[in-house]
Amino acid sequence: MIQRVTAVSSNNVKKIPLLRYLPKRVLEYVLSETHVEHQNAGVGIVANGEGTDRVYFLLQGEVEVVSADGTRQRLQSDQTTSPLLTENSPNDSAVNSLTAVDLLTLPRELYNAIKGLPPLANARSNQTIELNDAEGPEDSLYWEFYEAIKNDTLELPSMPDITLRIAKVINDPNTDSEEIARVVQADPTVAARIISVVNSAAYRGKQQIETLPDAVTRLGRSVTHNLVISFALGKLFNSRSKVLKKRMIDLWKHVSYVAPICHELAQVTPGLENDQALLCGLLHDIGALAILGAASSKPELTENPELLDRIIENLKGEVGAMVLRKWEFPDYFVQSALHAEDWMEDISHEADYVDLVVVAQLHAYVGTPKMHSLPRLDLVPAFHKLALGKLTPRHSIGIIDNAKDQIRELRELLAL
Repeated sequence: MIQRVTAVSSNNVKKIPLLRYLPKRVLEYVLSETHVEHQNAGVGIVANGEGTDRVYFLLQGEVEVVSADGTRQRLQSDQTTSPLLTENSPNDSAVNSLTAVDLLTLPRELYNAIKGLPPLANARSNQTIELNDAEGPEDSLYWEFYEAIKNDTLELPSMPDITLRIAKVINDPNTDSEEIARVVQADPTVAARIISVVNSAAYRGKQQIETLPDAVTRLGRSVTHNLVISFALGKLFNSRSKVLKKRMIDLWKHVSYVAPICHELAQVTPGLENDQALLCGLLHDIGALAILGAASSKPELTENPELLDRIIENLKGEVGAMVLRKWEFPDYFVQSALHAEDWMEDISHEADYVDLVVVAQLHAYVGTPKMHSLPRLDLVPAFHKLALGKLTPRHSIGIIDNAKDQIRELRELLAL
């Protein structure tokens, strides 16, 4: 029988390497699921054949672990920082207290999830691009990219013409909705999607909008600008190579799913704009697109999918940051591309667009094989920053589920 239970202190945490290096927000959450049990001497903590759905760490005192074959092992708190019984321990092992003991205990499911977390990422840099360590072809390709961009000789994807024209009229304070609409109408596909989105579940008002000037008026200049860019970006995801075109389409399917989820998560997170969130979601993998574009002139990449995958994985963040700086996007877009998969990073005090992209990607991978290699949603620092830190996994999934109509409509509007 447990003598008493208390909360976990900072001194307790220092004794457990598994917990010691968790990001602060994640650690606070884990500790809310954890406690310290105080047991008297001579107590059976785990009985033979009982097994347990919890993991125990010995903080104070001495215990004896008895296996089915009678082997006995005495453990003192200053001799071990590992759990008393691991997933590899026989189910018929027993643990008994030899003295009064203090045991830190946490759910085994949570323990296993923490064990599988990726290492912490480097701190974000607002001024420079961090070079990932790479060996072999990736390293030479990176420097080829880097030198070509520095010398302005690398053929990067260019922003579609309409995005340059819309930026010009949007940034001119003397233009009105009619003039902005005339520029948008130059691309009938984008114009039709602007009308559709203003009447969608995500942006719908009390009255149906039928004209482009009215759509611009309702949406506002900034939202119109970002939506035009969002709808025009799909034109870049094309290639003469059938192999690369398929990969670009798959990439667009991913970003066009992440983007609407970013849009909905921004709804519940003060300080973040929905349209900016949508665009960050669409642009976070722009580096992969640039690499696929460059691969069209490199047969050694198109003929070696594994090598191409490795290069994209290692370099897409850095290349994406370069592309977005060249396109003169604000720094938070650059950071979203650079750190979109730094799952354990926790640099900014308040939620930002990087956090949205990180959490939206984890949601997007639910139900796919990739999710098994990713951290659990509630063990990612970004998750605990959204919605003023009040999200729970169930709440987060509920938000996405309740917004499924908006997400579906936005995905359809973004479809190639």
